[in-house]
Amino acid sequence: MKGTRQARVILVHWKRFTGIELDVFSSLKNFCDSYPDYSYHTLSNYLSKKKQPFENDQIRIERKPVLTKLERPDLPTNLFWDIKYAAINWQQSYRIVIERVLTRGDEKDLGIIIAFYGKEKIIGTLKNEIGYLPELIIDKVCKYFRLTKNQLKCYTKTQSQQKHWI
Repeated sequence: MKGTRQARVILVHWKRFTGIELDVFSSLKNFCDSYPDYSYHTLSNYLSKKKQPFENDQIRIERKPVLTKLERPDLPTNLFWDIKYAAINWQQSYRIVIERVLTRGDEKDLGIIIAFYGKEKIIGTLKNEIGYLPELIIDKVCKYFRLTKNQLKCYTKTQSQQKHWI
């Protein structure tokens, strides 16, 4: 977008120091304040005009964009047919989103929620929050995330419910 500026960081690769190979600075100014041997104006001009890293026998300096977390996962709207898709609070409604993708989504959708929420969050939700999943989905989830059925709340909850004896 024209007129907007993406946040960037400064990556500094030290060629001669052992132990410290890479430093990250929030700005070129902060780097130059920490290492006064390097001129802010010289480096800034070099990095902005040449659009390539500055490099000498001691150091390599480059600007990199900051990756930000997505506001929402790019999931098909038909997974949420009964909910107003535009109004979903993706952070608060994580349990229902995870449950829907597991029961109605495909492999691609699963990859999307893993990238969005993280594997740990999904596994924690499966273990502690999701109260029901079909047996076939339980088997798939256990295989995919390398869990046992007894680790899942939906399985232990089903096992603890008394079945009708007839």
